[in-house]
Amino acid sequence: MHKEVKKYLELLDTKIQPLKSHYGEYKIAQQIKKILQEDKNYTPTMEDIAEQMAFDFLPDYPDDQGGWGTYYGPRFVLSNAQGQMVEYPSVKKVTKEMLDYWKKRAFEAKNPILKVRYADLVIDFSPQIINQKANYKLYQLVIDESITICENLLMHPLDCKTKIKRALNLALEINDSERIQKVKDAIIKLENKIAEIDKPGLWGFAFKWLLLNFKKKVKLSKDEEELLLSKLEEILKKVKNDPYLTEHAVSLLAEYYADKRDENNLMRVLKILEDSFKKDKRINSEALLKINAFQQIYEIYSKYRDKGFKKAKLATERLSKEIGQLNIDWEKSLKRISVSVPVKKEEIEKFLNSIFGEEKRESFKKIVEKIVIKFLPKLKNVEKQFKEISKKHPLQFLCTTKIISEEGIPIAKLSDLESDYDKHLLRHFSQYLQLDSFLLSLTMDKFKEIFTSDQIFEYFQKCLLFEEENQNYLKRALEAFWNGDYLVSSHLFIPLIESAIRKLIKICGGVILILNEFGGYDYIPLSTLLKKQGEIIEKVFEPLGKEFLFYFRAVLTEKLGMNLRNNFAHGIGKGTFFSPEVSNRLFHLMLCLSLVHKKNEKV
Repeated sequence: MHKEVKKYLELLDTKIQPLKSHYGEYKIAQQIKKILQEDKNYTPTMEDIAEQMAFDFLPDYPDDQGGWGTYYGPRFVLSNAQGQMVEYPSVKKVTKEMLDYWKKRAFEAKNPILKVRYADLVIDFSPQIINQKANYKLYQLVIDESITICENLLMHPLDCKTKIKRALNLALEINDSERIQKVKDAIIKLENKIAEIDKPGLWGFAFKWLLLNFKKKVKLSKDEEELLLSKLEEILKKVKNDPYLTEHAVSLLAEYYADKRDENNLMRVLKILEDSFKKDKRINSEALLKINAFQQIYEIYSKYRDKGFKKAKLATERLSKEIGQLNIDWEKSLKRISVSVPVKKEEIEKFLNSIFGEEKRESFKKIVEKIVIKFLPKLKNVEKQFKEISKKHPLQFLCTTKIISEEGIPIAKLSDLESDYDKHLLRHFSQYLQLDSFLLSLTMDKFKEIFTSDQIFEYFQKCLLFEEENQNYLKRALEAFWNGDYLVSSHLFIPLIESAIRKLIKICGGVILILNEFGGYDYIPLSTLLKKQGEIIEKVFEPLGKEFLFYFRAVLTEKLGMNLRNNFAHGIGKGTFFSPEVSNRLFHLMLCLSLVHKKNEKV
């Protein structure tokens, strides 16, 4: 081992100090890495590599992040030049020799933080590397030293929380009743030490683990249960004016009371949450936030309605009426421009018959396919029309043009046509969609006349990209659309479309997550997915892949297009979401995505 690495580890052992930053063990790995990198003439040994890797692994690794089915996972996953996913650190590089080394270090180290990490890695990786379970003494070591870490707050509060939960799981795994009780006591003491009311991650976990998650495995006395319950109820009283802190407390209490089938207390805490959202000044300052808050409350009541609570069912019915009766003045932000275009009735009927059938009704599948194709703008046609306009009105494209948003804010500046052709085309594409909206509205009206929202709900339930979707959410979106509540339907369609696109990219081998600065992962923004992984959409929708990709971008994420997803997320152009044109366009996108199916699936 490098002498400076050895010296550093000895310092950690002799001068035990708390690791104050979150994921504090990573700092140990960084220091070891720095020592090794600075010595250009030194070749790291197995011991050096084992020490650095030990503290580089990410604990409590999410199961859905492509891990190895282990408690520890890679700190980051990147794509190399060949498009292969590269993990660091990787379990594939862990050897039996390393496991033996970590086991030795676990028993000789003095610092509890070091001891826990070494021993826990052996516990976690032994089944994969040597195909056998680690010695029970290592389990006991991790449990006992984790308790020590938490009692003395030797790590950041969030890391202590992670450590004590791991200790509880290991105690349960080896069925050590004495240690289970010790960990239980340590959990309660830890929350009392680190609880900060304005930080929901630092309170409520003792209640969640001991009364909800592990209620059948960890024994609590009646006094302990009542104490945890009374403390959380007390916190709820203190935070009831903050809807987000209230939601954290109510989510735990509601589950507890629901499990006890205590409907009165369940409805009491849910009403506290509802009132907290309704009274919050910030939420009620913007129409979009207000509507989203009502929808969130509705979904929470729906959850308990579906569990058989009659009063929760009545609450959802009440809220549904309240949402429809919200007094929101959208007219102030609406600007109406009327253009008269004479269209003969015979032409309209001929157009609709081409989709739905004239003498004999087309099949549902055929109608959906025709609607998707007829209202998917063909790039060649759009470009041809754009070129004709630019030739007829050349002066319009010679000067710099500013694009102004509905709020009067400049959002883009376009140079002459030659310099900014793509931007001009995108803007024209958006105008093309607006002109197309008249026929789309007639088509959607006819579609809703022939089919019920329940029929369409059943259809979407069977679609690949929507089959795992929240069914209550999907049903509510379709019902709002069929009932002409376009404000609500538009707001609900956008998240459905975004999650469907993410699922499409994920199942086709794309990447939807990116490492963040906290050592965890964030979802890649939709605009980035469509730009950088758009080839997946192009391939799925061949031979019209480019049209579909351009369409999705123009409607959802491009500033010079409709930009509906971003406007929705940031509360911009709120008046547009009041119109049927927007809902019709979004529902058309839903139909586009509904056509995606597995290669071997019959459709």
